[in-house]
Amino acid sequence: MRKLETERLSLRPFTAEDSVSAFQWFGDPEVMRFTPTGPDRRLEDTVERLTAYQRHQTTHGFSKWLVQARGSGEAIGDSGLLVLPESGNIDLGFRFLKSFWGMGYGTEVAAAWIRGAFAQLALERLTAFAHPENPASLRVLEKVGFRRLGPHRVMGMEAVTYEFEAADYFAADARRTSGRS
Repeated sequence: MRKLETERLSLRPFTAEDSVSAFQWFGDPEVMRFTPTGPDRRLEDTVERLTAYQRHQTTHGFSKWLVQARGSGEAIGDSGLLVLPESGNIDLGFRFLKSFWGMGYGTEVAAAWIRGAFAQLALERLTAFAHPENPASLRVLEKVGFRRLGPHRVMGMEAVTYEFEAADYFAADARRTSGRS
C-alpha cells in the first residue's frame, strides 16, 4: 500500500523532503503534548524520526505517513500504523497542525487506516492509545469503532488503550452493505 485518499485528504509515506513541513507539528509542544516522546527539539530530530518511519515502511509495508490537504497539497499532519516494540501491537495514531484541529480530520484518517489495515493489508487487529486528558483523540477512537480496553502504561505514558478486530470491521461492513445498521 503506497497511498490512501479520503474525500479531503491524501496520505503517503514520508520522504526526506518532508522534514521541514513535518517539523511544524513534530516540534510544536502543544501538538506533541500527549505524545510519549514529546516534541522534536531540532529539525535534525524530525529528520531522524522520518528516517525511522521510512525503515518501518520498508520492513512492515506501513508506517506513519504524511497527511496532505487534497486540494492544495499542504502538509497538515501525520497518521498511520506503527508496530509498538514493547508489545508488538500494531498501533494507529494521528496528529495535525493546530490550525487543523476540530475539523474532523482525525476521524477521516482513522477510518481510512482501519479500512486499509483490514481490507488491503489483511491485518487481524489494531490497537490505539490516547492520554486520558486528550478527549478529542479519545472521541475519535470511539467514533470510528475502537473498543476501549482500559487504562495501561504505553511507552512510559499513562494511556487509555483501545483495540479494533478485523472480524468486527467486516461484520459492520456486511451490515452496512446489506442495509442494516
